[in-house]
Amino acid sequence: MTAVLTGGYPEVLLRSAWNRRRDWCLDYVRAIVERDVRDIAQIDKVQQLPRLLRVLAQHSGQLVNYSGLGGPLGLTHVTTQKYAGLFEQLFLTRLLPPWSNNELKRLIKTPKIHFLDSGLLAALCDLSRQRLADDRGAFGALLETFILSEVLKLSSWAGQRFTFTHFRDKEQNEVDIVIEDQDRKTVGLEVKASATVVAADFKGLRKLAEASGKRFTLGLVLYDGDAVVPFGPNLFAAPISSLWN
Repeated sequence: MTAVLTGGYPEVLLRSAWNRRRDWCLDYVRAIVERDVRDIAQIDKVQQLPRLLRVLAQHSGQLVNYSGLGGPLGLTHVTTQKYAGLFEQLFLTRLLPPWSNNELKRLIKTPKIHFLDSGLLAALCDLSRQRLADDRGAFGALLETFILSEVLKLSSWAGQRFTFTHFRDKEQNEVDIVIEDQDRKTVGLEVKASATVVAADFKGLRKLAEASGKRFTLGLVLYDGDAVVPFGPNLFAAPISSLWN
């Protein structure tokens, strides 16, 4: 949990106290809004950007609905999309587009929004270790952000290009992260903030395997355990630590 709450900014890693890590992250966001945003775009409502970023933080890992996100702030769908795009340019967030297969018509075609650093996300949502102990449900989105960030780092060292998407169909079967290489070989990652895994946790991965056909290479449910457990052909529950081992 400590690694997830801390994230990867070097300045944050040097600070041991939660409130000091949070304060650095919030100061960093404030500096970006006051300085860097003005360098890349003409913004009419700069004062709304910090508020929008906090709203996006509350929806990290969820499907994007720009009208729903910006409406309470008095922002139109178009303006919200524009401002959210700025956060992407500043490497604070990333849109994960939907996985697609031309042969399938019943896939959700909406992207998901993710923050690129779990420590920054924790600061914006004010998620301390104590708060997560009281509300374990808030840990799921934070952990998913952490895993995506780590996988993106690992992929940058691999020497080839990968495509990152998410899978979701209209029956609500989903896979958090789908990775495809240049030959469209497909790997699915489902993130579970639990120490146990059951067969039902692989429902989305089985749907992805069916849709991908022979291109499907591996499906993992990454969980808070210490053993690799098979759940069918090319399907495994694996410890989160297996990303680095």
